[in-house]
Amino acid sequence: MLRLSPHSFCDTFVDLHLKSPLLHAYEFMGISREGSSEFDVLSSFAAHHHWYFELEKLKTFLKQPSNAIVITCKSQKIEWVNRGFTRMTGYSANEALGRTPKFLQGKETSVSVRKMIRESLEQEKKFSGQVLNYRKTGELYVCDVEILPIYNRSKELVNFIALEKEVA
Repeated sequence: MLRLSPHSFCDTFVDLHLKSPLLHAYEFMGISREGSSEFDVLSSFAAHHHWYFELEKLKTFLKQPSNAIVITCKSQKIEWVNRGFTRMTGYSANEALGRTPKFLQGKETSVSVRKMIRESLEQEKKFSGQVLNYRKTGELYVCDVEILPIYNRSKELVNFIALEKEVA
């Protein structure tokens, strides 16, 4: 039996239909009273990837549990999402990992916005704007998105981070 500390939880389980139960989890987080558990995960991720990025500004953003964060590799494949992403989109982390964020877009997503995002990422520049996306249920929603390129200490692009806040 696996025993977790009272300060840990896992929100991702996969049922593998084995004779004995097996826990498969990739998102263990410590829970803190300040709600900084996702910040701690991001800090570890940043340290592992040698980010040269000011993480402190994300603390305020993460205080709103409905705000979504998406981290992609430089080829725009999703490597990590927070729980706010799941709340906003209806997709679990398992469903998002390895895909590009384009899977949230659809017929009514502005072609010009898609082009601006693509051009910003190709030029390794920041993108800020509103995007019309689709939830897992097919429901449309609008979110303010800020996508930032992230570099390592050698000034090489290593990741992108998208900060998303749903527009009411």
